[in-house]
Amino acid sequence: MDPLVKNFYALYEIISADKEYLPEHVFIKYGLMDITWDELKELETMEMKRLHREEKLSLKKIGKMFSLTDSGVYRRIQAFDKKQKKGI
Repeated sequence: MDPLVKNFYALYEIISADKEYLPEHVFIKYGLMDITWDELKELETMEMKRLHREEKLSLKKIGKMFSLTDSGVYRRIQAFDKKQKKGI
C-alpha cells in the first residue's frame, strides 16, 4: 500500500474515533510506527505509573485515559514493578 494512502487511512481513523482513543494503536496498525505491541504496552504502563505516582492522578482517571478499569491499571503497574525487580 502506498505510504500516502496509509497516512490518510490512519488520519481518518484517528479523527473519526472517540476522544479517548490512542492514536499510537492506529499508527502501529498501518505500520507507521516502528514499535511492537509489547513495547507500546510497556511505555503505556510506565506512563500510567508516572501519572499515578508523580502527577497524583487516581487509578480511575488513568484508566479512562487508557480505556482500562482502575483495577486493570493497578495490575499493570504491579506486574511492571515485579518485572523490573526481577530484572527481566
